[in-house]
Amino acid sequence: MTSRRFLFIVIVCIILVTGCSSAPQTGQPGGPAPVVVDVWHSLQGAEAEALKGQIQAVEQTNPEVIVKLNYVSAANFAAFSYQAEAGGEGPEIFIASREIIHELYSKGALATAAYTDTEAYPATLAAFRFGGVEYALPWLTDIPLLYFRTDLTEAPTALTDIFSAKGVSMVSPDTATLSVWWNGQGGRLLNSENISLNDPNNLLFIQQLLTWKNAKLLRIDPTAPAAFANGQTPYLIAGASLAKYLTQLNVPWGSIPLSDLTGGQGQGLIGTTLGIANSAIKSTPGMIPAIQIVEKALLTPEAEEAMLNAGSLLPANMSFYGRPEAQKGVFPQASKALAKAWSLEGNSQEWKLIPLQNQAWNNVLTGNNTPEEALNIAQEQAGKVLSVKEQP
Repeated sequence: MTSRRFLFIVIVCIILVTGCSSAPQTGQPGGPAPVVVDVWHSLQGAEAEALKGQIQAVEQTNPEVIVKLNYVSAANFAAFSYQAEAGGEGPEIFIASREIIHELYSKGALATAAYTDTEAYPATLAAFRFGGVEYALPWLTDIPLLYFRTDLTEAPTALTDIFSAKGVSMVSPDTATLSVWWNGQGGRLLNSENISLNDPNNLLFIQQLLTWKNAKLLRIDPTAPAAFANGQTPYLIAGASLAKYLTQLNVPWGSIPLSDLTGGQGQGLIGTTLGIANSAIKSTPGMIPAIQIVEKALLTPEAEEAMLNAGSLLPANMSFYGRPEAQKGVFPQASKALAKAWSLEGNSQEWKLIPLQNQAWNNVLTGNNTPEEALNIAQEQAGKVLSVKEQP
């Protein structure tokens, strides 16, 4: 065979092989390497395992993305993340509590949310909005409800029904637990942007709580959920997340939003809430599509339901509550309460004032201060707290 003919055969073979092969695909053998998305989270135990399962599902559906999970303790989450970003490192995505996300924002560690969540309840989304911009997406949350033992009493229709001889129990008399009654009766933290912790309506409210407590109609007990489960108290104010515990113990229970007892007046404050945020350092234009894939997948009703089954916090998105399985149990009442919940933006001054009010209420109910003393002390402390400047 001549060299010219041999060369011709080689060229023909190359053309045939090239024409029959398909172009390399992202995430497939022979194609570009998948995009790696690092996710830092503070979940443990069954919730961490459930998150791992959801991430595996994301990777199976989206082979162009590989997700790496890394646990960071809640106590060190914000500081560790900030230090990592200061060195140009860290994850693309954070999954953490509202408090941690607020701290990450204050350190400048967050970018605006890469994915737009159109199904979030207004109050849950507002908690992660700063200056009108969403810096995180609400994922799982909680909201206080009134529970009642169906074997001991009927569903109450007014406050007078529970503040009778039987009274009501709660773990902690804080603003999150009692916000519906407090703001439904005119309680407020600010009055035209002026601090008003010692507002006359606030004073009347804490005086009423003290009266109920002294009459043993308001019982504050760290073991209140167990007492309710054992039938020792007919009424309990607790988060909607408690329903799972009660059901597992076969407790005959019902629940209603607290606003049902105040003629629809008053707004509840969301409780423990987990959010999904993306990093200020790693949210580069090239990474945004991959970040969006992961965030969108975690916010599906199926993913939120898997996390609910592993833990106790409820989905923070309305789409879950429209499903057939969410038309029973605690879900209709939780959805109603979440839809009407108190919307406070992440940089609202109220978030700083609520802990001061909580401490004032605790000092009154434990006998450390009179109502007037406690609220005046809180008023003075509030001026110092709000004088501290943060990122706008």
